[in-house]
Amino acid sequence: MITTVWRLLTRQIDTNPAQDDAALREACTQARYGTDDGPARQIVIGSRSDYDRRARYVRVMAESTAGGLGSRIDRSTGRVDTEAAWTDRWAARCPTDPDAQLVRARSLMERAWEVRGGGWASGVRPEQWAEFRRLLQRAGEANDRAMQLAPQDPTPWVNRLHLMIDRSASREDVEETWRELTRRDPWHRDGHQLMLTYLCRKWSGSHEQMFSFARSVAAAAPVGSPLHVLPVRAAAEWALWEQERESPRRTAAEIGERWRQDPVMQSDLDNALARWFRQPANRHADWLHDVNFLAYGLARSGRDADAAPVFASIGKYLTSIPWSWYGHERGDVFFIRARSRARRLA
Repeated sequence: MITTVWRLLTRQIDTNPAQDDAALREACTQARYGTDDGPARQIVIGSRSDYDRRARYVRVMAESTAGGLGSRIDRSTGRVDTEAAWTDRWAARCPTDPDAQLVRARSLMERAWEVRGGGWASGVRPEQWAEFRRLLQRAGEANDRAMQLAPQDPTPWVNRLHLMIDRSASREDVEETWRELTRRDPWHRDGHQLMLTYLCRKWSGSHEQMFSFARSVAAAAPVGSPLHVLPVRAAAEWALWEQERESPRRTAAEIGERWRQDPVMQSDLDNALARWFRQPANRHADWLHDVNFLAYGLARSGRDADAAPVFASIGKYLTSIPWSWYGHERGDVFFIRARSRARRLA
């Protein structure tokens, strides 16, 4: 009985990275299974003047090469095939096409992380590290070609910033990349989120650096910008560190209560609601990712009434991050429970 009920509940969840973009879903499916990569190529070409949407399309299409079909491991060498994915074939056919090189670079990065795994660095085996680094090297080569072929496009600089973080590059190199990226697009959503990641404690910074960056960006960002959610993302990173590293004996609920009692973190949530979520601006490409973070912050700090319209805007499109960051409970379980609480107050 319990199993049947849970299956019915999870049918209300959709974790496909293409989310509610039907054209993107179909393009990724056709390309992934080798039927036709034309729709995928056309979608990327059509995004050349929309950097926000372009970053999303590149990321989602790259993710379509992970999960086995595009990242087969050679049992004799332990290496991932870097020629079999549709992005590899597209780049080989079109060596002077910046879109092809850009998507392939990101797909190699996705495959590198599939090999490494998403856990803490201490749990990664030496052979995983070796293949992770090799794939990142190949990704960097493809991305350099994309940068040369489309010098004004900020998207390859987003890839490069991602690679810098993955490789634990020096602060000087990261800041140089950051300057080039923001020169091309001062409010680039994905770029700012990556910089937040770089500055968080689990990578190369501290809680103080991370929150300072997030709040200074939000203070300057125009009304309606998704960058108003950046401090909420910082709080989610803080909570993850606290429960996994700093205070592992504290329950997730106890850490959530600390979030609730912090007036500055609560002000961050208020700001994201007022200056972004409740604004009439058109939805940006990654709205559903950002609104999941906002719902997560409201749910973790007990603001169920405020969370109700946020969950309504999410619908069934759960994103694994940040919901999988909640203690030892499954992310989809926490999401469904939090959404149910919010709906009762709607």
